[in-house]
Amino acid sequence: MAEGDQAYRRARTQEQKDQRLDGILDATESILDEGSYHDVTLSAIAERVGCSRANLSHYVKSKEEILLLLYIRSLREILEDMRGIDPTPLGASSADGLKDAAAVLASMLSSHRNFGRLGALLASIIETNVSLECLVECKREIIAVMAEGSGLLVECGLFDGADDAAGFLFDLSNYVSSLYPATHPLPIQRAACAETGYPVASYEESLRAFLTVQLVGYRALKALGKNGKQRASSIAGEPCGPLPSEA
Repeated sequence: MAEGDQAYRRARTQEQKDQRLDGILDATESILDEGSYHDVTLSAIAERVGCSRANLSHYVKSKEEILLLLYIRSLREILEDMRGIDPTPLGASSADGLKDAAAVLASMLSSHRNFGRLGALLASIIETNVSLECLVECKREIIAVMAEGSGLLVECGLFDGADDAAGFLFDLSNYVSSLYPATHPLPIQRAACAETGYPVASYEESLRAFLTVQLVGYRALKALGKNGKQRASSIAGEPCGPLPSEA
């Protein structure tokens, strides 16, 4: 047995197991960076980590489980970045301020590549090749991360309530899952685009445009609703004319 594999067998505490799992996720991410989803195999991951495939199975059951965990790690990293956002300069009370907030969020999200590239594979491939138990646990983790992120958006003044903010975050994740592959074409797709003049949009710019529409649109709808209620209250307070029987 290889020395690296023996080291893996000695992992006993939860802390050691967590370190092993982090190493597996790091190895998988490096394979993705160098190639694509199709290059990620349990054998390639085990070789990169320095253990046998049999030993790898003590930590994960499939490559899809690894990719799902990697996606969740990306969400946690985004959440950590969100905690560091200073809400003071965002200026959520004006359209220009909301545009600036959209630019900040777009820049932050585009720096987390796995949010997009794994999100694009989530529903169609990754989630269909893991156990129900694993998927339920991961879904709960995603909901928890989204809930905390929603609270941060409310604290920043971008949304009035957590439900609105949560809906925005889930819509954002769904949008990104479609946007990422469209803005990161494979070599054959890029060649076809170049030959035909088919436009390839910028990932960050498209994100910024989407976020701007969402944030400005949310505030506009809130203002319309508020004005509508004020108008209704005004009308309700106006004196009525005589009833037909009194005319």
